Amino acid sequence: MENKKYLKIIIFVFFNLILTLLIGLPYFKFVGNNPAEIIYTIIAYLSNIFLVYILLLLLLSVFYFMRLPKIIFIFMFFTVNLLFFIDVGIYRIFRFHINGFVINTLFTKGGWESLDFNLATKLFFVFIIISLFLLEIFLYNYLAKSLVEKKYILRKNNIYLAVICVLSVIVADKGIYAYADLKNNPYITRHMKLFPLYQPLTIKKLAQKYFNLKIDETVSFQLDKEHSGLIYPKKKIEFYKNQQNLPNIIWILIDSFRYDMLNKDITPNIYEFSRKSLVFKDHYSGGNCTRFGVFSLFYGIDGYYWNSILGERQSPVFVDSLIKLNYDFKILAATELTFPEFTKTCFVEIPPEKIMDKPKSEDKSEKDAIIANDLIEYISKKESKTPFFSFIFFDCPHGSYESPSNFHKFKPAAETFNYITLNKDNILPVFNRYKNAIYYDDYLIGKILSELEKKNILKNTIVIISGDHGEAFFEKGFYGHNQGFCEEQVKVPFVLYIPNHKPQIYKKLTSHLDVVSTMFSFLGCKNSSNDYSQGFSLLENKEREYIVTTTWDEMAVINKSLSIVIPLESYNIPRIKMYDENYKEVLNSKLLNSQVDRLLKVQKEMTYFIK
Repeated sequence: MENKKYLKIIIFVFFNLILTLLIGLPYFKFVGNNPAEIIYTIIAYLSNIFLVYILLLLLLSVFYFMRLPKIIFIFMFFTVNLLFFIDVGIYRIFRFHINGFVINTLFTKGGWESLDFNLATKLFFVFIIISLFLLEIFLYNYLAKSLVEKKYILRKNNIYLAVICVLSVIVADKGIYAYADLKNNPYITRHMKLFPLYQPLTIKKLAQKYFNLKIDETVSFQLDKEHSGLIYPKKKIEFYKNQQNLPNIIWILIDSFRYDMLNKDITPNIYEFSRKSLVFKDHYSGGNCTRFGVFSLFYGIDGYYWNSILGERQSPVFVDSLIKLNYDFKILAATELTFPEFTKTCFVEIPPEKIMDKPKSEDKSEKDAIIANDLIEYISKKESKTPFFSFIFFDCPHGSYESPSNFHKFKPAAETFNYITLNKDNILPVFNRYKNAIYYDDYLIGKILSELEKKNILKNTIVIISGDHGEAFFEKGFYGHNQGFCEEQVKVPFVLYIPNHKPQIYKKLTSHLDVVSTMFSFLGCKNSSNDYSQGFSLLENKEREYIVTTTWDEMAVINKSLSIVIPLESYNIPRIKMYDENYKEVLNSKLLNSQVDRLLKVQKEMTYFIK
């Protein structure tokens, strides 16, 4: 008798699996007609649903042995299929799955109304809910019950065959994606976010370490525009003809360089340089970690586009334009640009010989010195009138905060430290160690600036000095970065030197997203900023209402008095949280309701460059 009851549940689960697969078919509307992506997405879709149902079956087994009433089983799968139905609708409209934005829209006053559903749509949704629940009752009480007597269903061969088929599909899915990722095939990698809860497999490090496979990180694989899920840029970028004396452009980035480190005590060289530059005092990175900070700088769009850009190996409009304008490139980094995957995004179209990201040293401070000297040598030998773009990325203030002993200005400074035992009471020596690392990189930057002046290159060179993100030392409860959106983690210095431009200090809200638009204003670009960016020129007389900054699975909408943190992934959808200017959580539903219009505006921005 017990076996029959459990078999009934198994049959019930099987028919729900079929139902879920049918509900999700509209996802394939966003698959192109390339044979490889068609085959892959079918396999990935089956694999994804199989994995979800394996977890559901395990949960259902626990419920069964707890002898919970059958209505629990019915309601459980009704909820699963209803969520899939809703997710399909959300994805068709917004191109993202159920996340914090969706939860906010549905449950915050004014959010539901903003969707402007007509009566027919509402009645249809009610019809679906009722029909789906009745269908679940039918599947459990009648269909599963009528089939439970069929003896052949219990045959071991059938069970073994089903298990082998499921495992084969899952292995094929993960294997195809891993291989496509190694080979930079955007027809496959661009679909990493097509299905809800999908987890792609990458084996790059494993392939290099154990199979000695050489991975070409800068393979340029152009995706046909008709197959692309992006509209980036919105319009073709055009420049005025016969541009004369295009400026050189140098971007100097210090890892973990937070806003309050720019002063004459910690960064004397940068500070002195800033006195003849434009300084933006309220400037934010596009992310609280390197991936999204650098991405926002090069693309001028928010970090939530990262997966789409990475999946399609889409080069930044800014870099494409520099190539079109015949710029030379000098890309230098103290750490490899393969992770985060900048050689597949920001620098995917730059020839590998123009990139140096493997300084021959095991010591961080030596690596920073090597890339600084490499740029100085490049500048000193620069004779051609061809304009150049250089990006240099220093690493000493990241993680272990390293610097040579003769640069240990701030004391007491920790010689070594244990991340696990750090707290606000013992953090000072580590904070001083961090400041010493910043102080050392300032020295190296001073050498670069000195060479630029010596060679008289500054007269036609735009220089930016900033950070990819900040670093917190328990000022507001956080340590490091990539954990929250307090100003210590996302607010960075921003120094912009423009030849023959009057120095000025700005206190308006600005973002890394504004940099590309600013650069284009000096390159003779005809297009409006909104053709290629979510920012605007820093030199325009505009005030930002808010900035958006991103991390792996959350984003924050920040203005001068409030930070709203929103989960972006389906597995992380608790309520939206709000924080005041001191990053203390604010529990005020009326205040949240008042932010609905702003959040809906951000939600629309999330699909601005997506088909």
